[in-house]
Order: sequence, then structure tokens, then C-alpha cells
Amino acid sequence: MADLSKLERDLAALERDSTLHNSDNLAARFEALKTLDFLGEAFEIQPGQRLAASGVRRVRALQGDLGELNQGLFRKLRSGIRSRTVTPGHLRTLLESNCRYRRGDPACMHWGAEAADALAAGLFRSDCVPQPWDGGDVEMIHYESTPVSAVLELVDRVPLTRCDRFVDIGSGLGQVVLLVHLLTGVEAAGLEVVPAYVERARDEAERLGVDGVSFSEGDARSADLCGGTVYFLFSPFRGQMLKTVLNRLRQEARTRRLTICSFGPCTEQIAGESWLTLQETGMNHEFRLAVFNSDS
Repeated sequence: MADLSKLERDLAALERDSTLHNSDNLAARFEALKTLDFLGEAFEIQPGQRLAASGVRRVRALQGDLGELNQGLFRKLRSGIRSRTVTPGHLRTLLESNCRYRRGDPACMHWGAEAADALAAGLFRSDCVPQPWDGGDVEMIHYESTPVSAVLELVDRVPLTRCDRFVDIGSGLGQVVLLVHLLTGVEAAGLEVVPAYVERARDEAERLGVDGVSFSEGDARSADLCGGTVYFLFSPFRGQMLKTVLNRLRQEARTRRLTICSFGPCTEQIAGESWLTLQETGMNHEFRLAVFNSDS
């Protein structure tokens, strides 16, 4: 059991830290909120002590204050996106300042939640996942947000132009599609089988006034693949289902050169496709972004 006096000291230090109340200091608040989660649980298991009960109340009060500061930052950013005053460069700087990844670091391991992920979740409301959907194939993998750092690496390593169309297969709540478009201006689309996710993604794009993105409902084994030149897969499915989709992409590659970006366990299976070449050897690790090019 944690020492009550140490819990008190740690909480008091956070209460005194005025830097946490700087609106833009998201990274410090992110770490502080994780610490507060621990402190709250530790105070709660202290048996029958008034100081512990007071500690729980203080933890909850500080969590509320810091959470409201974060919500204020998210509201300001959403307003800036709608008014076009938040530029791609501004958004990029803000996201990169809140994660480990730095431009030109292709060996970055994208694992563990970071402040940039909390920022994107708050900005796009992707932390509020609709009710689980039970209508899928057993080879479909449950929804999980792509690390923001992996998206930053993607837009660094893939030279997206106005001639490109980015497609996220298994786009979930649309976060990757929205980020890629906002960071690059490229036309971006999402293909997702869960109707509630598609509806949420469309609502977010409309709420933010973001043009140049679209979201389609469908099973990637049979649905239109949106005419992409750059496809992204964060392990939306596995096994034969993934193989079927890769075969469809191979057919697409007969009409134009494709770039396939992957993250997560699906990378190992994609790396076995003879029609794809991995840009950098040794990058087919599930916590790294892998970029493949189709045969010319």
C-alpha cells in the first residue's frame, strides 16, 4: 500500500505547479493527469482515513480543472480549423511537440499513448467510441486509434501531391483521414464496415468544415476501394480476409502505381506480397510504420 504522506506530497506538488494551467501546456497536463489517476486510486484504497478521503476530493477537483483546460484548447483548435486560421504548419508543430517522433526519424517505434494522441482524440472526438459492433467477420480486428506519431511519419515519408488520393482501409472514426488531409491538403477517403463509425466520421468532417474528405461504408473484400494511390492499413483484419483485400489491391496496381502503408501486425503478412517492395529493409516491425511500393 502506498505511503499516505508521499501521496499527499505528490498531490500538493501538482496543485502548486502553475505551469499546468498554461493553456498550451498539453504535454505536462497529459502526464499530470496520468499521475492523478494513480493518486486517486491509491487514496481510495487507504482504509478509513479522513486524509485519504480529502485526497480523493482534491484529486477529482484538479482532474476537473485540467480537463477543462484541455477542452478549452480543443475548442480553440476546432474553431481555428473551421475558420482556416489553423494552418497545416501550425497543426504539425503542435502535434510534433507533443510526441516522441521527429521528422526524418524512420526508426521511431510508435507505441504507448502520448499527449499528441490525447490532442487528436479531443479534437476529433475519437475518444468517444460508439457502441461495439458485433456484425463483423471473425478476422476483423476491433477498433483502435492509430498513433498520431505514425501519421506524422507517413506524411513525411510519402510525398503526397494534388494528384494523389489517400485511402484508409478500416478508417474507424476517421481520425487518420482527417489528419492526413489537414496536414497535407491531399484528397483523403476512408472505407469502414461499421455504420456508426462512418456516420461519426462524416459528422466530424462536417462539424469542422473540412472539405476534401469522404467516408464510405463497406466491406473491403467487395466494396469500391475509392481509387486511391496511397493506401493505409492499421491491421483492420487478418488471415484470409487480409489476403483477399491485398489481392484486390494487386489488381488495382495493374492500372496505376500504388503505395501501401501499414502499421501493426498486418505488416508481416503484407511484407510477404511479391508485388510489393518495402522502402526500407528491417522496417516490417509491428510498432513501426512500413511503406511499400507496388511494382512499376
